[in-house]
Amino acid sequence: MNAIISSNPGRGLALVLLVSASLAAVCATPPAAPIRPVTDDYFGTKVTDNYRWMENLKDPQMQRWMKAQADYTRAQLDALPGYPKLLKHIDELDSSQPAVVTGVQIVGGRYYSLRVPQGAQSPKLYVRDAVKGEDKLLIDPEKIPGNDKSHWSIHDYRPAPDGRHVAYIISAGGSEEGVLHVLDVGTGKDLPESADRIDLGAPYWRADGRAFFYTRGQVLAPNMPATAKLRNERVYLHVLGRSFEIDPAILGHGVAGAAIEVASTEFPLVWTAADSSYAVAYLSPGSDQRLRVYAAPLASIKDGKTAWRAVAASYDDQFIGGDNSDNPSFGLTGDSLYWLSRKHAPRGEILKLDLSRADSKPEIVVPQGELPISAVYAARDAIFWRVNDAGANSIHRLRLIAGAKPEALTLPYPGDVANVSTDGGSDAVALLFNSYLRSPAFLGVDPRTGKLADDGLQPAGPFDKPDDLAVDEVRVMSWDGTQVPLTIVHKKGIKLDGSNTVMLTGYGAYGISFSPFYIPAMQSWYDHAQIIAFVHVRGGGELGEAWHQGGLKATKPNTWKDFIACAQYLVDKGYTKPARLFAWSQSAGGILIGRALEERPDLFAAVVDRVPAADMLRFQTTANGPDNIPEFGDVRTPDGFKALYAMSPYAHVRDGVKYPPVLVYAGANDPRVPAWIPAKFAARMQAATTSGKPVLLRVDYDAGHTGFDATRDQTDRNTADMIAFALWQLGDPDFQPKS
Repeated sequence: MNAIISSNPGRGLALVLLVSASLAAVCATPPAAPIRPVTDDYFGTKVTDNYRWMENLKDPQMQRWMKAQADYTRAQLDALPGYPKLLKHIDELDSSQPAVVTGVQIVGGRYYSLRVPQGAQSPKLYVRDAVKGEDKLLIDPEKIPGNDKSHWSIHDYRPAPDGRHVAYIISAGGSEEGVLHVLDVGTGKDLPESADRIDLGAPYWRADGRAFFYTRGQVLAPNMPATAKLRNERVYLHVLGRSFEIDPAILGHGVAGAAIEVASTEFPLVWTAADSSYAVAYLSPGSDQRLRVYAAPLASIKDGKTAWRAVAASYDDQFIGGDNSDNPSFGLTGDSLYWLSRKHAPRGEILKLDLSRADSKPEIVVPQGELPISAVYAARDAIFWRVNDAGANSIHRLRLIAGAKPEALTLPYPGDVANVSTDGGSDAVALLFNSYLRSPAFLGVDPRTGKLADDGLQPAGPFDKPDDLAVDEVRVMSWDGTQVPLTIVHKKGIKLDGSNTVMLTGYGAYGISFSPFYIPAMQSWYDHAQIIAFVHVRGGGELGEAWHQGGLKATKPNTWKDFIACAQYLVDKGYTKPARLFAWSQSAGGILIGRALEERPDLFAAVVDRVPAADMLRFQTTANGPDNIPEFGDVRTPDGFKALYAMSPYAHVRDGVKYPPVLVYAGANDPRVPAWIPAKFAARMQAATTSGKPVLLRVDYDAGHTGFDATRDQTDRNTADMIAFALWQLGDPDFQPKS
């Protein structure tokens, strides 16, 4: 529902394309796409689309063309002399840690996590009874029947408060087409009932552990358009042991007798906390972070006639709870609800409401500061919040005891608190902590002193702390005088003589911050080059909502102009030169990359564009497109068209331009940016460029969007392909094809 979020519009497409593999042999050159012009008139502006026919991914000609492109790209990359050694090195780095840990949840003092052990392909769900306890395997998706045909992944999960059951969602091939199951922890087997059409994450349990609230999509008829995929979603109440098909609807469009009117375009969810007798219902309009929010006693929620209390009945009430993800970041503990509001504070303030009193009013518990608040969380004995400074989030706490004052907790080294896991049943807290110079760690919090320390959830690996890297933080003047943060991570002792190879990246959408991170596989780039630079362009959230507003809809050009300014800075200051500058991004960052390479094709030596949102004039026809109108604009209005046309890379490819070499990624099962969008962009670039440099289309037929739910092998191959392509085009002698 945000950050280009949707579900797979064509489940099973991967199998169709694999069956058609025999129809397309590897070509000596990538096949040219047929041109079939279609001209649209947008409010007096005529726009010609030469590849509209590609939007039908079931068209046999489209399947043959895309498969031939994929085969050609695979052959080109695999033939690079240094490729096998690079892939092996990345695999060794990626496999060096005893386990890679994500998705930590603490429930009733138990620590649940998704872990990829050494030698495994996908995250498995484990639980330990305490932070230092031994892990017990609960769910292994690699052993789900059919995993050998299209890999299964645990997309999300939620343990019951008593630990007896775990509700979890699995999806195949990166499709995000979720199927909900319930594990009986005691027997190790699933309960008989299951439900498909699960798009918005794992359910939220009632305190008794016998029932939960879940959101489910509507049944799609064969003649429905792609845009119907995410319409008319509803929240249901499920009691363990009965069929999902008889569950009563609690909230959603057209629910009989409902006190809350819900539009067909809104996303509903009911949220609970283990230590509260209340539930919170919220509605999201899509990519907008604002929410409509209601509350009710848990015991009163049985059907659609619940008497909900309005906390924020309008999106203009500025209840900000999404934190750029599917999960709410507001806090509920006991009778108190905490949330982040920007209604009277553009950088955010934290409000509190006593749900036990019908006449209570919101009160400010954390006032606005100099830096923006990015998220709030509630624990049993404290609330926590993150404060964003150019993408690096510090962590703050307010203990829920008389006389307590807000306090900033001291981080062990410079970095970013990316997430906070709390427990309504105990005082346990785990902070996901990232850095530009160290692998991720989880920090525990001493409930009395607030002291932070690595709690050992993420086991250490041999390449976690490189000692040969340094970080430069600078501000770069953009085209309009705005100072843009730029982070430059480089080998120690580099010379600013223009000889260094630079990987430059950014994102700039949805108010999402490009925050510090390091994983051992990144060392494979540093080993061949010297620098990775991160541009904190407008459209992101690095400097608050005003920074976001500076790069969306009509202001979107600031996003790629900031990127160009920072690229030019790296050249002007001697970090690199255009012949040594490689740029990449993905998803909505494809707007940034596509428009930057079009405005300054002379500035970049190579470009990788992964699952790019490249055709913004047609994006609204996709399952996910309408929900992104708040971020990008509405093509059905004059102002919306003007903004979307300006930001659409596909619409601005010009014939006869010497474009740099480009590698475009597509996932055949991508539910957010359907594969025809990157395919159209690649076809148009291939037809237009006169540089003689390659424009390659890489297609993964068992993958979705930007590596979500990817296997370890897929992730390693994704990284190797990007680095090998860059080194090939930047002239590294180990990556030049044999003549």
